[in-house]
Amino acid sequence: MSRRPIFRRLIALSLLVIPTVTFAEPLIPWPWLENSRYQTWKQERDAARADWYARRALDPVGSRRRYVKGKFWPPFPRPEGLSMLPSHRFHTAHYWPYPYVCEDRQSVREYFATQEDAGWEDATTLYDYHFDSDNQTLNRSGLLQLQWIIRNVPDQRRMVYVQAANDVTASNYRIANVQTEVSEMVGLENSLPVMLRVTSPLGRPAVEVDAIQRKSQSSMRIPRISAPVNTRASGGNSGASGGGGAGGSGGAGGAGM
Repeated sequence: MSRRPIFRRLIALSLLVIPTVTFAEPLIPWPWLENSRYQTWKQERDAARADWYARRALDPVGSRRRYVKGKFWPPFPRPEGLSMLPSHRFHTAHYWPYPYVCEDRQSVREYFATQEDAGWEDATTLYDYHFDSDNQTLNRSGLLQLQWIIRNVPDQRRMVYVQAANDVTASNYRIANVQTEVSEMVGLENSLPVMLRVTSPLGRPAVEVDAIQRKSQSSMRIPRISAPVNTRASGGNSGASGGGGAGGSGGAGGAGM
């Protein structure tokens, strides 16, 4: 058998593979050529694979709930759909409880931050009982509260809230009077922001609470239940005194004999 036809076929195949003078892409792309179709296909494949794995990474952890023979297995709510990939299962088991616990911790921090903000906002608010009802100026209680805000509240929380009055004019008077008091205490260069707040006090003034308690005590009907007396302590003292007296008389009798 002659080897000449085989040699001719090899030459023709090499002409198809080797790029021409115009650097055209060969019919059979080589993997090591940067401008080959193989590199483009490989990049598209890697991008599609990365996108698919990213979408499957959102699958919930744990077993899946299935409907078999008229029953849900298990009977309590569980995720449904495809199970996690083996690589994602290994990642979850290796780094548990992260990252699933991070969102829960962040939600708890947000709840605490909301409560903390509300607490500081209430502590730095000047309510109706801090102002004089006639001219809307700060009374002594309001001045003490304002001094506490200026001296003791942290810098990031140091601002003054003023409860809104029943009309706009009274609210403006309150804000102007508070700004004047702040300027007199710390100066204009260290002035604090004064903001109007539509709210109501959560508690009552101490004077009002004291008046209610005194009125309740004075209006209590007869018979009035007094505070309990510790009869056990008083009985023990009387018994001790009685025993001492008996002992004294006995001693005197023995001495007489």
